[in-house]
Amino acid sequence: MNKIIDEINNYLQHGGMFNPEEIEPHKVSDMLLKCREEIERLIHKCDKQAVVIQRIYVDQFPDTWFVVGTGLGERDQNNLPKYIEVCPAYGVDWTQLYERTERTIGGMGG
Repeated sequence: MNKIIDEINNYLQHGGMFNPEEIEPHKVSDMLLKCREEIERLIHKCDKQAVVIQRIYVDQFPDTWFVVGTGLGERDQNNLPKYIEVCPAYGVDWTQLYERTERTIGGMGG
């Protein structure tokens, strides 16, 4: 990130702010492409962090919960376990066990 900021500062300090015609166009487009890639990377990183924050501060995001572990019991033809443990928030010391019902909701299963 600092490298991109340095490139932008260099562009602005060497005429880019007041005399953009003095900067070679391909250098500007290269810099913009790097900026776009960095912004996309940061957006992806922020999205992941938002999930972590929702799990930590469950009192502020009441619809947040998550599956603990990889499931228990026999697996069906879709590799889904018979049971899953569900935890309402990060850090709680209990889970609830949910059981597969074989009932399909939505999609082609009806």
